[in-house]
Amino acid sequence: MKKLWTRLLGHHSWIRRFGTFREREQAGVLNRPNYAYGMLRAADTAKYFGHSEVTVCEFGVATGYGLTAMTELAELITAETGVKFRIYGFDTGAGLPPPNGHADHPELWNPGDFSMGDVDGLRKRLSGKAELIIGDINDTIDGFTNKLTEKAPLGFVSIDVDIYSGTVSSLRALHNVKPQVYLPAVSFYFDDVNSYFNNFACGELKAIHEHNAARPLRPIDQDRSLPGRRLDAAQAWYANMYVCHLLDHPTRNVPRKREAVSLEDHMKLAANL
Repeated sequence: MKKLWTRLLGHHSWIRRFGTFREREQAGVLNRPNYAYGMLRAADTAKYFGHSEVTVCEFGVATGYGLTAMTELAELITAETGVKFRIYGFDTGAGLPPPNGHADHPELWNPGDFSMGDVDGLRKRLSGKAELIIGDINDTIDGFTNKLTEKAPLGFVSIDVDIYSGTVSSLRALHNVKPQVYLPAVSFYFDDVNSYFNNFACGELKAIHEHNAARPLRPIDQDRSLPGRRLDAAQAWYANMYVCHLLDHPTRNVPRKREAVSLEDHMKLAANL
């Protein structure tokens, strides 16, 4: 049956209909495959380092489709891994703020773009599944960062705020002095890094560049594991995936006490990490 099905309808069709969760994630057929990848990375990494919970967040919620997808993916990934999620979404609620010079891409964006609309309605839909934090990220981020815990370390972040100043504020999520409130490697998705107008003097790329210069022990680098052995080797979102490496994290400085790993076990682990 499988051979005939894939010949007539394609391999992706078979996986979408009959594949396991990880097969569907690998094939990129889940809703928001970039989020599915980043959140599964976070759950697998959390589990590997002994955590049963992990925190994920989205900066730039707009109408809420991405954050809603996060809550749906969280249920699937928890069923797969046993790791639970704490989900947060950040937005002004009123769209983009006025640009502050060329770094905020005024050639692309206007104040008020991507307004959320019905804030209360979205909050009700997300009730019990995700926390919506409304306000200028510059004003709300430190309260979030300071409350991160070792019990549920930060493991995945999506940044879709479009402008430099908003990205700078979002990256303050990495400024907690305790590295243990983060996974040793935190998956990131940056939405605005690969268009014709993107460059290291503007927008999200400028914010990443400045973060790396200021915090060399917490560099943000491209995710070098993609595409790996994935079925589609040229998905556009691969280039938007990054990793913040917590080089000041204890686990990246002192080997953990554990049994010796065989080569076979290492290969199995590498397939997921």
